[in-house]
Amino acid sequence: MPSAIEKPEDLIRLDIPSAFEKISSSPELILLQNNLSVPLEGGHLQGIQSLSTVQGDKLIISGSSAHESYLLQADLKSLKTERYTALMTDPFRHAGGFQISEQYLIVGIEDNVIKEDSKVCIYDTQSLEEAIPLHIIERKGAAETQTAGATGIISLHSGHLVLVANWDSRNWDFYHVDLENQTERHLLRWDAPPEWPGYQTINFVEDDDLIYAIGLYKAEDGVGGADLIEVSKKDAFEPNLKKINTRFFPCTHDVDFATAAGIQVDEKGNLHIWATQRDAEKTIAVHRFSQEK
Repeated sequence: MPSAIEKPEDLIRLDIPSAFEKISSSPELILLQNNLSVPLEGGHLQGIQSLSTVQGDKLIISGSSAHESYLLQADLKSLKTERYTALMTDPFRHAGGFQISEQYLIVGIEDNVIKEDSKVCIYDTQSLEEAIPLHIIERKGAAETQTAGATGIISLHSGHLVLVANWDSRNWDFYHVDLENQTERHLLRWDAPPEWPGYQTINFVEDDDLIYAIGLYKAEDGVGGADLIEVSKKDAFEPNLKKINTRFFPCTHDVDFATAAGIQVDEKGNLHIWATQRDAEKTIAVHRFSQEK
């Protein structure tokens, strides 16, 4: 049966298809100085999101390595990395594409070697340094079927709608999560069309009428690809997933949508795409593609 989805009335309202079309294909280049010790062996940077805090605007970047998954935080005023937070250790060494929505961060942490187990973790962004999940969705199954390489979250009056995509985003699982009561309910599994890309990141966005997902991936010749996908009406979760637009974004400085990318809706309701490079080197290049006025 459909699950009622009611949204708070005070959220910013957008015309998502129009905003998506207006994102500039010319990025702002941001160079971060990194003096933190970040493990490079056996993994790479995996996802990127912006976060506004009382201390200023930050970038949060997820990552994987040979032995642990992690978050890397950078300050957008000083243009320096400022905190490395280990999330989990072997076998949960791979933190994939993720999303920050309101005060919550959702990320799938998986065993990317045997590929049979994953933990979808929801954190409070006000206490990321502690790295203690508010809720975990445990997933286990045949190889590649229950991994969690891309995750999305959007709030409902009755909780949150959560998306978890498995290996190469072949299958999309939707959950209703009630953080107050620490429960989740699996709503459905949707099989992506075989011609769709293997998205590295899938983030939810919404406007007055509809919930959308934006899937990010590496297209030909290193160009970043972004697909706008209609998910469901907002008043009832009745998914009718269909791709309605595709955009391409040239990258420089080794920035790569297949490594780490993500969506932001800022406080003024403008849509942005963030992306960064594969490895956390001494200088980390970041692109921000912003909505033109």
